Amino acid sequence: VMALRMLVTSIMSTLKALFWALVLLILVVYVFGVLFAQAVNDPDVRLPEAERIAAERYFGNLEISMLSLFMSIAGGVSWEEVIFPLRRISALWVFAFLFYVAFTYFAVLNVVTGVFCQSAIESAKNDHAMVVQSMLDNKAAHLAKIRALFDEFGTEHGVLTIGVFEDKINSPAVREYFEALGLDVWDAWSFFKLLDLDQRGDVEIESFLMGCLRLRGQARSIDLCKLIHDQAWILKQQSQFHVNCEKEFK
Repeated sequence: VMALRMLVTSIMSTLKALFWALVLLILVVYVFGVLFAQAVNDPDVRLPEAERIAAERYFGNLEISMLSLFMSIAGGVSWEEVIFPLRRISALWVFAFLFYVAFTYFAVLNVVTGVFCQSAIESAKNDHAMVVQSMLDNKAAHLAKIRALFDEFGTEHGVLTIGVFEDKINSPAVREYFEALGLDVWDAWSFFKLLDLDQRGDVEIESFLMGCLRLRGQARSIDLCKLIHDQAWILKQQSQFHVNCEKEFK
């Protein structure tokens, strides 16, 4: 259900980009359609019977010319057939048609595809329900892996002590798990102290998981602001303590 919801949401989020992409594509096809229709239907142009029939079929008027150009890039017709009457008129129009195909294929359509993909990705990231579900799935997977690690450690009642952690930190399984989380644990004692918030000397599975998830990745602005706020509070309390001490000793 979540996969279907993600697909539908992503498609709906790209409708606006789809509209402007179609406008851009129609504009490009219109410009080249006018050029080719005028070139083929020029009264001074004399074509053999086969080329004349192909010219009327693919460039008889503006609407037919635009349809032929669109089908050339959409797989509706081989552009080798469309270019056939242009070869009899001038090499310049052959080059113009090749430029149209290359421009629409490698520039317009690729950019449109990139815009669609970006819109779909941003829509998936901003979908609150999808983000919550992803977090829950990741948490369940991490909990299962942590329980397996705790079992390998030989812990009792799902509680990890500082001694066991320091002993097992260099094992391949533990190193692989921390690398998967994006954590570089080089000081086992300092890392464990960051997880052991109540300073009891042991950490439960939930606390271990939440601590690891909290420490993964780069520091965010809110983390830095909280650190600055806490440091300012400590300095203020220390200054107040010094003032009180001076008053007491006087």
